[in-house]
Amino acid sequence: MQPIKLKPLSDGAHATMTVAGATTDLSAPDIDRLIRDLAAVRATMTPVHPAEPPDDPAKVHQSDNLLWSVKAAPQKSAIQFATQHPGLGWMAMWLSRAQVEDLQTSLEFELVKVPEA
Repeated sequence: MQPIKLKPLSDGAHATMTVAGATTDLSAPDIDRLIRDLAAVRATMTPVHPAEPPDDPAKVHQSDNLLWSVKAAPQKSAIQFATQHPGLGWMAMWLSRAQVEDLQTSLEFELVKVPEA
């Protein structure tokens, strides 16, 4: 496979992508669509991603300035929990009451391992 090359342009709003010797300019919305399309295809492929985060930090999308949102979704009998990654954008999931309670318990269990500031 020939390498795929992406290079941001100086205007900060576009990037050049080269695939198999062909080059095209992409806008930020084009990149967002490409990311979503790639993620959708990847979700259908094997091997599947592991159920637990990898120990290797290089294999985890990371951000140190977490933006998050929590909203009730009564029509789904769920809570919408969303996080924002600077490169991937907003990712939302709907959690049932049981999942929220499990998450709360997990957070409380792990929080005791973190020293207070």
